[in-house]
Amino acid sequence: MGGTFPNAPSSSGTPNETPSNGTIVELYPNPVADGDVGEYLIVDLPVAGNWSLSDGHHETPLPRNASGRTILSRNPEAAAAHVDDEVLRLPGYLPLADDGDRITLAFEGIAVDSVRYERAPEAEVWNREWEGGGYGTGRGGWRPYGYEPHDLPGPHGPADVDVFVLPDASEAPHSAVTGAEERILLAGYTFESARIAEALIAAHRRGVTVRVLVEGRPVGGFSGGTARTLDRLLEAGIEPRVLAGDRRRFSFHHPKYAVVDDRAVVLTENWKPSGTGGAGNRGWGAVVHDGGFAADLADVFDRDASAGDAIPWRRARSNLTTHGSTRSTEEYPTRFEPRRTTANEVELLLAPENAADRLTERIDAADDRILVMVPRTAGPEWRLLEAVIRAADRGVESRVLLSNAWYDREENAALAARLNRRADREGLPLSVAVTEPRGRYGKIHAKGMVIDDSVVIGSLNWNEAAATTNREVLVVLESPQAASYFEATYAADWRGGGVQLPIGLAGGVAIAAATVAVVARREVSFV
Repeated sequence: MGGTFPNAPSSSGTPNETPSNGTIVELYPNPVADGDVGEYLIVDLPVAGNWSLSDGHHETPLPRNASGRTILSRNPEAAAAHVDDEVLRLPGYLPLADDGDRITLAFEGIAVDSVRYERAPEAEVWNREWEGGGYGTGRGGWRPYGYEPHDLPGPHGPADVDVFVLPDASEAPHSAVTGAEERILLAGYTFESARIAEALIAAHRRGVTVRVLVEGRPVGGFSGGTARTLDRLLEAGIEPRVLAGDRRRFSFHHPKYAVVDDRAVVLTENWKPSGTGGAGNRGWGAVVHDGGFAADLADVFDRDASAGDAIPWRRARSNLTTHGSTRSTEEYPTRFEPRRTTANEVELLLAPENAADRLTERIDAADDRILVMVPRTAGPEWRLLEAVIRAADRGVESRVLLSNAWYDREENAALAARLNRRADREGLPLSVAVTEPRGRYGKIHAKGMVIDDSVVIGSLNWNEAAATTNREVLVVLESPQAASYFEATYAADWRGGGVQLPIGLAGGVAIAAATVAVVARREVSFV
C-alpha cells in the first residue's frame, strides 16, 4: 500500500543469510501499562554467539545460547501476555523509549541491523514484515496491538442497490433495518437513535439475532444519549458491546453500517437524530441487496465484536462517565427521494486495511470527473487530496465540497482559497468550496465521492489517522445510475439549491437536477 505512515521506523540494515547477520523483527515499546511494563522486542539470530542490543545510551548482551527467532524483554512475565512463545530476559538495561529511539543489533561488536522510530503509538506494535493498511513504506509498519488485517475478498455483483441522501430520505435508514427475519448486526461510532433502537428491540422479540457494537471512547466522551440507548437494549435482552478494552486494536471504531439478513446498509452518518434521523447532516447512504457482500461485512462485524477489547455494555457501563447529548430536532425539506438501481459491482473497503490505497488507485485512474464531499481534509499533502490534484493536473474535472460547520468554516475557507488560487495559476480544472446549505440541511457530514461512473460511500474522514488507526467501512458502487443520482445531489449542494442550469460539467450535454434527482448522463452544472 502506498503512502507513508508518519511514525514508520526506518531500517539501516537488510536481512540476509550470512551467519554474522541478524534482524530486528518486531518492537512493542508502549504498552498500556504503568512504566510500559510488558514491552518487548523480537530478533532473528542466525547463530548463537556474542549478540548485543544498544540504543546509543545503554547496551545489553543477549543470552549466549539465543538463536533463531528470539523474544526479549526486561520483564518476561509481563511480556508473555502479549506473545505466544517463550520470552527471554534481557540481561542488561535497555528501555524502548516511547518518544523515539534507535535500536541497534550487533554481532561481535559490529552493527548488523538498526531500527529507528520517532514516536511509538500507544498499544501499537511495529513489525518489519508488515506493510499495507497505510502503516509502512516497505520497511515495516505499526499496527494496533492485537489487530489482524481482515482478508478482503473481491467485488460482488451485479446487485440491486438503494441510494439516498440525508436529511432528505430520513425514513431510509429506519426502513433498511425493519423487517429482518434472521439477523441485524449494527455497528457505529455512537448510537442515540431511539427509533432505530425500538426497531432492533422489535426484531429481537420476534426471534431475530440482534448484535450491536459501538465505540467506547469517542472524542469528547461517551454521550448520555448512547448510554440510554444501550441501556434500553440491555433491558430488552440485547447485550451491546463497546470498544473499551485496555488493549485496543483501533484508535476509534468509527464505521456506520448494518447487516440485515442478506442486505447491507452502509452510511456516512451516525445512528443518531442529526444523522440517520434526518435532523441535521448532509449524508449519503446505500442499501446493498447482495448476500455475498452482506456476508463479507458480517465477517468484519464478527471479528471486530469478538476480540478482547470489545467488552459487554453491562461491564463497560460501570466504568464510563457520560456527558449530556445535544438533541437535534430540526426539519428539512425532501428534495431527493431514494432511488433503486443496479450496481455492476460492489466492493467493500476497510480501514486500516485498504481503504486509502484503493481510493488513491481509483482517483489516479479517473478519466472524466471526481466529486468529493467531506467535512474537512488534512490538507493538500493528504494523499487522497494529492491524488485529486494529480487528476486535475491531467485534465479530470474535479470538485471538493467542504463543511460549513462553525468549527470547520475558517480552516476550510482558507484551504479552498489556497487550492483555488493554485488552480487559477496552473490552469487546473479544480474547484474547492465551502457549502452553503440554505435551509436544506445543517452541515456536511458525508464522506463520499463520485469517480467517473462509481460512487464511494462510507465513514472515512480525510486524514492519515482515520486511514491507518481507525476501523472504517466503505462501499464502492460501480453504477452509472447511482453516480448520476449522487452527482445531481452534489450539484444542488454546490450551487446551494435550485434547479441546475444546462451548462455542463465538462462541456457536455445539458442535464437538469430537479426536485427528484433522476439523471441519465454525467454532465451537471456546478457554476
